[in-house]
Amino acid sequence: MNGATKAAQPQETARTAGSRELRVNIDHPLGRRIAVVGGGGKTTLSKALSAKLGLPFVELDALFWKPGWQESSVEEFRSKVTAALAAAPAGWVADGNYTSRLGDLVVGQADTVIFVNMPWQVMFCRIFRRAVRRARDRERICGDNYESWRQTFFSPKSLLWWHVKTRRRYNMFGDRLLPMLQGDVPLFDLASPKLLDEFYRAQGLKTASHNRSSELDRP
Repeated sequence: MNGATKAAQPQETARTAGSRELRVNIDHPLGRRIAVVGGGGKTTLSKALSAKLGLPFVELDALFWKPGWQESSVEEFRSKVTAALAAAPAGWVADGNYTSRLGDLVVGQADTVIFVNMPWQVMFCRIFRRAVRRARDRERICGDNYESWRQTFFSPKSLLWWHVKTRRRYNMFGDRLLPMLQGDVPLFDLASPKLLDEFYRAQGLKTASHNRSSELDRP
């Protein structure tokens, strides 16, 4: 997404959709239905927001992946996401992209959207470190699933190789996101590690280990 620099703003870039300015400063008030999208730290940020605001954490990865790394069908996935959001009428923090499968199902209901818009190199380095840690420690993720050395580095379904092959798609994610936003829903565009740090501080969030990416989903 193209944009002009605003030197006096906490955010390093300001981009527009049509004639409407969407992006807000990092200290803008948060809503109660928060969609966190993008890559390079969104899951840890989502959990921090959930803890701070006392809102349910809705992890799209956990809803999409079945045991044994089996994928949910689009219909099944949409049904599970719809039920999870409906079960939290007072608000929620939804972590994940999946716009190719869900469309605007999540962001269309959000009153706040946070775009963890890390440069591809930053995002990939964080995911690489996370993948090594998970394979080494046999961490359980997405329900009862695990990442292994074979799956991480040698499988044709490796998330690392998928990110390499879809680098251009990752860089264009924001262009697909903007048309899905409703009305005047504020958008936090955290386009660098510095801005992510500043957002944590501005919103009074715990910052411990927030640079350890944990996202798995594919936009």
